[in-house]
Amino acid sequence: MRSTAMLSRSARLISALLGAALLAWHADAAPAIVLASTTSVEDSGLLGRILPLFAKTTGIEVHVVAQGTGQALETARRGDADLVLVHDPEAEQKFISEGYGIDRRQIAWNDFVIVGPENDPARIKGGHDAVAAFKAIATANAPFVSRGDNCGTNALELRLWKNTRIDKARKAGIATSAGAWARR
Repeated sequence: MRSTAMLSRSARLISALLGAALLAWHADAAPAIVLASTTSVEDSGLLGRILPLFAKTTGIEVHVVAQGTGQALETARRGDADLVLVHDPEAEQKFISEGYGIDRRQIAWNDFVIVGPENDPARIKGGHDAVAAFKAIATANAPFVSRGDNCGTNALELRLWKNTRIDKARKAGIATSAGAWARR
């Protein structure tokens, strides 16, 4: 029941945002707009469900460029997207303060889960404090792997690491490798 109501609310909000994007659309332009969105929104199936209805109602096609949050914001900075749908409030606010966006609205939120090996070397199972969990992972020298790809998830993870206030020298075991973070 909750997911149906959430889907309906999200669909209305996204449709409203698409409508707002039309205010900036020029009459002489082709009847299409580009939405730079996170892969998680695209993968959820929500856009596939609501965009055909939007196109049918307005006559305007929406072309989706699914990327990580950082990439989606860069796409819009270059002028290659009319609208962004991402999940990194700090990056979104910076995007707007730099003059690239005009109207930030929160339409959804994410829940993040830390997963790990069954033996739980950091003893974080069942906890609800992400910063405490990250501190425990570092203290236990437990393995840690990150996407490290400048997406919204990665941005939140980096803020959590920063909030641990663990000295960078102590975190020296965390290094970038092929675009991902891994504790070695």
